[in-house]
This record gives sequence, structure tokens and C-alpha cells, in this order.
Amino acid sequence: MNHIFRILAFVLVGLSSSAQNESNSPYSRFGLGDLQSFSTATQSAMGGVGIASYDPLSINVINPASYSSVFAQRFTMQTGGIHTTKLLQTSTQNQVVNSTNFNYLMFSFPLSKFWGTSVGLLPYSEKSYSFSDAITDPSADLLFEGNGGLTRIYFGNSTNVNKNLSIGANLNYLFGNLNSSRKVFFNDVRVFNTKINEDINIKGFYFDFGLMYKAKLGKWNSVLGFTMDNGSEISAEKTSLIETFRSGGEFELIEDTISFDQQLGGSLVLPTSMGFGLALSNEQWKIMADYKSDNWEEYNLFGTNDDLENSSRLALGFEFVPDKKSINRYYKMIRYRLGMYSSKTYLNLKNQQLDEKAITLGFGLPLKRSGSLVNLSAELGQMGTTDDGLIQESFARFKIGFIFSDIWFIKRKYD
Repeated sequence: MNHIFRILAFVLVGLSSSAQNESNSPYSRFGLGDLQSFSTATQSAMGGVGIASYDPLSINVINPASYSSVFAQRFTMQTGGIHTTKLLQTSTQNQVVNSTNFNYLMFSFPLSKFWGTSVGLLPYSEKSYSFSDAITDPSADLLFEGNGGLTRIYFGNSTNVNKNLSIGANLNYLFGNLNSSRKVFFNDVRVFNTKINEDINIKGFYFDFGLMYKAKLGKWNSVLGFTMDNGSEISAEKTSLIETFRSGGEFELIEDTISFDQQLGGSLVLPTSMGFGLALSNEQWKIMADYKSDNWEEYNLFGTNDDLENSSRLALGFEFVPDKKSINRYYKMIRYRLGMYSSKTYLNLKNQQLDEKAITLGFGLPLKRSGSLVNLSAELGQMGTTDDGLIQESFARFKIGFIFSDIWFIKRKYD
């Protein structure tokens, strides 16, 4: 098991210095930013399905009822990275942006024959935008900027009620900072420029729950999955600062503070959500489908709901393995994956609820005699539209994931 801890040390060093290239999503100005609908590289290659995924070879945080599927006396670690290339388009302009980041770190292990547990660090949302507007007032230029994001730490447990039914729950800690600013640059040099900065800190706990029911359908193994989040209220603090300034080359020379306000007793109200999943599998095939809805109309942050809409997501995924036990022909052991998804986002702009659609594909590459897997995935899709002056984001998202598994708490008899 020592090699797992060496790998963990490498991952943590990489996390502390993870590279983040230019990233810009104007739509992350709204709500909590660009929501990271979390899925591992394995799940991303299959459209992001996971509500009914009951697999002892991988950790499935989408449905916490899956943790009890882990093999007895096996310690599993999963980690991975993500690269995204986006093409932002309006009817007259376009821009390409790139970002590369650490994506997730998760652990799972059994506590008994019927009880499994998992803990991990996952992204929740990202706010990253910078755009200008000179149309509102011809005597001034407006600049909108935002950065920050939210991160989720979870601790989950699952138990098998009987041979068919398992239940589970995650205790999640959500934390992070969301910063947004608006700057007004006046064309008249005799008038000081103005900037309004809002800084929001969020931290607090919430739960999500899962259930899985397994049954035989002829030669197929079937799983029905159900997930639920009953919504939570999380503490939040906001600092608002209004200043006047002069531009001094690359620097801003502050002239005066117009207003300073601090709200320490605020709250973030998260939406309730519900998901359903179905999975069919045999020795060669996995076929999975998910549907999930989130009631973002319930969202509220310091009394503001940003006119968000309820969102929904439908996903379909396939996996094919020619022969898991093949020894001489490695290509037969590879897991070939394909999927697609279509979602209604929580954004409604100019009377249009924005859609996101993508096709996905990937591979699972087993490492012989180690019980480990290297997973690769690609998602090609788009979100938004160029109609009515809106922005369309076309994206190519690539993930690499590693699954390391080893026996733990077993004393070796021979070295």
C-alpha cells in the first residue's frame, strides 16, 4: 500500500501548485457561478451518469448508497485533472479561452462486510469572467469582473440493508469565496472613476442522500437508483466597498471611499433536488440512464435569487468490455465508453432558458496485476445561443482520472 501514499503525496504537491490558465465564462456572473456538475473521468465518458452506478472498482459520489459496493479489505483512491477549451461567440465576435485544473481527490474503504465509507475533495462552482460594456452610457466604459469559487468536502457512508437494497448519505462542507466588481471609467479625465466591489464568503454543512435497489433481469444485472438533497441554509458574509479612483498605467490610485458595508449574518439557501437512475449490465455491457432536477427557484443569497430557473439534466451512457479476463490481448480488456447528455441550465436570459448539450466518449485502461485503472474522457458540446445578443459557449472538455486500489490492514507473511 506504500505506493498509494507516494502517489497521494505527489497529488497533494500538485494540488498546491496546480496550474490555472486563462478562464472566462461570462455566464458565471449569475448565481453561484459556473456549476461543476461533478463526474469522474469514468462517468464523464458516459454522459456523466452515476445515480445507478454500483461498481466496486470505482468511487461514485453521485449516489452515496454505492459506497457499500467496495471490495472487502480494499482501499481505493481516485484523483484526476481536467482541461477545457472554450470558444465564446456572439453574432459579431469570438474568443478562445483555456483552463487546466486539478479536478478531484477521493478515498473509499470498507468498515465491515455491509458498510462502506468515502471521503473526498470536489469542485462545486467557479466564478471567472471579465467583459466590458460601452453601450449603456456613451460617456463611460463599464467593466465587469468576477473570480473565485466554491469547494466541497464530503464524508459519506453506505450500508446494505439486505442483498438487494443499500442506502447512504453524504455530509458535505461547502466553503469558498465569490468576488465580483463593477468599474466605471469616465471619458472625462476631470471625473474620478468608480468601482463597486462585493466579496462573499460562504461556509457551512449540508446533506445529500441516496438509495439503490439491485435485482436480476434474466441474464442482466439491474440497478435502480434514487438521490435527494432536501436543500439547506448555509451561513454567508458579504463585504461591499465603493471607491473612486484614477488610472495610473497598470495601477489604480484610490482617491476616496464612498461606502463600506459588512453583513455578517447572511445566508445562502441551496435548492432541493431529486434524481433517478437505471443501470443494466452483464459481462460485457453497461447501459445507464440518469434524470436529475434542481429547484433553483428556491435559491437565495442575501435576499437575491438572480431570477434563476429550475434546472434539469438527462444523460445516457454505455460501456463495452470485450473480455475483462483476457491475458494475451490487452485491447480486449480496455473499457470503451460513449454517452450524451442534455440539460436545461438555471440561467434564463432575455426570456430564454439556456440549454447545454454534449456527446462524450472515453476509455478505461487497466494496469495489469495492480488493480488500478487510467481513465480518459472527452466531452464535446455547447451551451447558450448567439440569438438576441447572447453568448454561445462551444467547449471541448478533457479529463484524466486514476483509480488506485490496494489491500489494507493485512500483514504480509512473505516479503
